[in-house]
Amino acid sequence: MLTRRINLSRLLARKDGSNGISPERLQLLLMTLALAAQYVRDAVHANGALPNVSSKRLAVFGGSSGIYASVKAFTTWKSKD
Repeated sequence: MLTRRINLSRLLARKDGSNGISPERLQLLLMTLALAAQYVRDAVHANGALPNVSSKRLAVFGGSSGIYASVKAFTTWKSKD
């Protein structure tokens, strides 16, 4: 990503050709970044030990991933009709 060898220009774009931003992709990216930032913050304050991941954070990440996967499955199934 830093050397620009990975193209991120359409990371959040809808794949249906409408050139809009995909809300489910955006929420998954934001939740992933927020949870990663919280984990890094906890790791900095953990005095060299890996911090525990709370069940609440796992549930948030699982819910966010579930939203993305559900919308992806629905749009894939819908496009086959």
